[in-house]
Amino acid sequence: MITVPPDGDPATWARRLQLTRAAQWFAGNHGDPYALILRAETDDPTPYEQQVAAQPLFRSEQLDTWVTGDAALAREVLTDDRFGWLTRAGQRPAERTLPLAGTALDHGPEARRRLDALAGFGGPVLRADAAGARTRVVETTAVLLDGVGERFDLAVLARRLVAAVLADLLGVPAARRGRFAEALAAAGRTLDSRLCPQTVATALATVAATAELTDLLGEVPPPPSLSPSAGSGPSRPSAAGSWPPLPADDRTAAALALAVGTAEPAITLLCNAVGALLDRPGQWALLGGDLDRSAAVVEETLRCFPPVRLESRVAQQDVTLGGVFLPADSHLVVLVAMANRGPRAATAPSPDAFDPGGSRAPARDVVGLPQLAGAGPLIRLVVTTALRTLAEALPTLRRASGGVRWRRSPVLLGHARFPVARAESGEQRSDDRPALEEATRCAS
Repeated sequence: MITVPPDGDPATWARRLQLTRAAQWFAGNHGDPYALILRAETDDPTPYEQQVAAQPLFRSEQLDTWVTGDAALAREVLTDDRFGWLTRAGQRPAERTLPLAGTALDHGPEARRRLDALAGFGGPVLRADAAGARTRVVETTAVLLDGVGERFDLAVLARRLVAAVLADLLGVPAARRGRFAEALAAAGRTLDSRLCPQTVATALATVAATAELTDLLGEVPPPPSLSPSAGSGPSRPSAAGSWPPLPADDRTAAALALAVGTAEPAITLLCNAVGALLDRPGQWALLGGDLDRSAAVVEETLRCFPPVRLESRVAQQDVTLGGVFLPADSHLVVLVAMANRGPRAATAPSPDAFDPGGSRAPARDVVGLPQLAGAGPLIRLVVTTALRTLAEALPTLRRASGGVRWRRSPVLLGHARFPVARAESGEQRSDDRPALEEATRCAS
């Protein structure tokens, strides 16, 4: 497993990361709410998001970024082909000042369309259909629950669950699944690192993990109906349901984007959903009494507590947005949680705003799921099924103590620790070893 990229100077990368962190810190000290969001010093950035959402389009001068929490503008940015993930030169925004972010998600629009076509259920990458995937989630969750005590860390369980399910669905050989899970966890800061500089150790681990995942997924043999091809055109299943020969590089790239784009958002969404229910009296029991509510809970969690809170885009041409002219290659960031609240974005959300039984429908194109390689449907399926299984198996689940969020995690607000207990009362047997192992990964 490599520890540094094959070219470049680690000292230069470290200085750039430190200077970018200093620039965000400086801008925050001067009252820039977007910079304060990126500093990620709080578990709840809502006050800063509200400051941004007070106007349709906010300009962060020092960070050279346009930011919006407006629902209409967010929908336009996320659905209009005039906005993409990379610059016209094919680079991430601020790639020079935010190096070592991993390349799993660095694809232009043409490549994304090609990879998206490969990454659906029952395709050449994600080989099980939706029903088969649900069965794997249920079985894996049950096995993991059998191995924990009365007290356990939900974040650790979720991470193991998602890694095991992905390894199974992507066809990773059994002998390589341990390495796959470790590399997937090490690549977990990819989404955050695209906007927030990580520590040098975390950044190097992300690059190394991305390389190892690429190697591991490249070893996965194609399904029986496929064989490697040197071609590069988009493919579709034949009328008989089989797939024509596909480039091995495309299969690997699609699997890598699917794995990295699914893992941490799914872990975060599951913890967010469980936390939202446990923090509201009676809601967990209500789900246990009506397991079919799990889908509504997940949708409401996506609306209120999305696992991807910041979506980054780049103008592919000169464009006017909200009456403001933006030249090509302008960087825009969407505050997903604010946009999902619609007209209420500029007002403080009340604790009662989380209402899985309500009639509100989430803005499905602004929900805070990765807009890449089929990750969204897979995340919804995994989290909805896991939540249902947990509610059925653990009707008296409760928080055991305060959780810990990752630092430098403005995009995900990821969970480093989420201690829970099975029983209502009594002395609890604790196994903190997995939680402590995971907590050591939390960068300051």
